[in-house]
Amino acid sequence: MSSSSPNVLIVEDDDDLGRFVVDIATDHGYHATHVADAMSALRLLPSGHFELLITDIRMPGMDGIELIARAKGHDPFIAVIAITAFGSVETGMRALRVGASDYLSKPFRSDELSSRMRRALERRARDMEHARLQRQVEEVLRRGKA
Repeated sequence: MSSSSPNVLIVEDDDDLGRFVVDIATDHGYHATHVADAMSALRLLPSGHFELLITDIRMPGMDGIELIARAKGHDPFIAVIAITAFGSVETGMRALRVGASDYLSKPFRSDELSSRMRRALERRARDMEHARLQRQVEEVLRRGKA
């Protein structure tokens, strides 16, 4: 995570819920962008400036599971929270298998989402640091063999 406020992309086809999530994100100092569908999100993701994706699972057109997989293709370190009103263990496991950091069933409380956002961003920072250290170790080993 950079020293500036994290950028959050919220993909939710219910405008009221989308605004609720934006409010939670901005109340915690994040920059939030809300779109209503996966295709709109896919147009924004290649910019690479989102640290966190919060997406509904069931949406018209492309579902959140496919969006998560494609988002991870753009940025393997993007933190993802999947949300759905149709929560089941199977749905949660599918979201986690394709790369979601966390899974939340609707309805949820603002404190629930905000703590999960913080944890997802902390995990992202740890994962990025681990990858950076791994690259350094590999570089040292390469130089040692030369």
